[in-house]
Amino acid sequence: MAAELGGSDNPVAPLAAVVVPVGPDKEAALDTLESVVCYCPEPHRVIIIDDCTQDGTYEALVSRRRSNWHILRNSRPMGVGRLVHSLCSAYRFVLSQTHCRLVLRLDQDALIIKVGVISDALAFMLEHTDVGLFGVYSCDHNRARSFSFHTKLITTEMSWRNWFTGSRPSWARLLKLAERKGYRRGDNVFGGAYFVTRACLAAMEQHGTFEIPYTWHSQLTEDVYFSMATVAAGYKMGHFAAPDGPLCLDWQGLPYPAIRLAESKYKLIHSVDKGTNTDREANGGRKPREIFGEMRDLAVGGTRLLSRSGKDGSCVG
Repeated sequence: MAAELGGSDNPVAPLAAVVVPVGPDKEAALDTLESVVCYCPEPHRVIIIDDCTQDGTYEALVSRRRSNWHILRNSRPMGVGRLVHSLCSAYRFVLSQTHCRLVLRLDQDALIIKVGVISDALAFMLEHTDVGLFGVYSCDHNRARSFSFHTKLITTEMSWRNWFTGSRPSWARLLKLAERKGYRRGDNVFGGAYFVTRACLAAMEQHGTFEIPYTWHSQLTEDVYFSMATVAAGYKMGHFAAPDGPLCLDWQGLPYPAIRLAESKYKLIHSVDKGTNTDREANGGRKPREIFGEMRDLAVGGTRLLSRSGKDGSCVG
């Protein structure tokens, strides 16, 4: 259960919401949110779900809260293992408290680095009405994707042994429904950042997707869970990433050094804080967040927005 601290409505009805689950590390959280403020001129709402942080992150979010932010807070820490529970709270909020037609789900270690990704996604949504969830799907930035780990995990958790011991996952019925509609076990849109339509979320809700018990007998990652739920709801998954789309993501680290990404066509990246291409050696002696922060400085004429200056400005595209 998540408590909510709300902001005022945007005078222009927003078409999009940005959902950001946040754990400990106020600087990373505020830096990522700064990228949203800077590069999303489209009217939008931001739904932040704080994982009951105790390191000052929640207080920092509250002190910097903008009028279009809604801050939810878990009543107890859910961690990565129950990130699906945190996101269910956020998605329920989107459906009950907004009229947004599209949701960008953004990791704390992802960054928007150029203007236009929300407009691009809205156009993709209108062109592909049968797609409910889109992002990194058919391939990674430089290789084919493999779903074998998730396939094996689903098969293991659906075993008869778990059935007899009362440990079958809470999503077993959802999986059966998805498989009847063509879902292949383990297929997913990668969770570092993705878009999901309101229509898809509403259909998920009808199937009980967001009603997950705390003890759900599963280690399934949230991206696999919501991908399964997308197909169960009657929608397809779509590719909206490299090499042709605006997202360029990797699981642990960046696909390329920060300078190369800054000079590329890509508009949203993951993950900036640790892993390949995130060390100073790969980035000319600087960390990726420093490089992209300097880019934002130029975009706003030297005024930083959140984690650095504390000033409440806005970027020009």
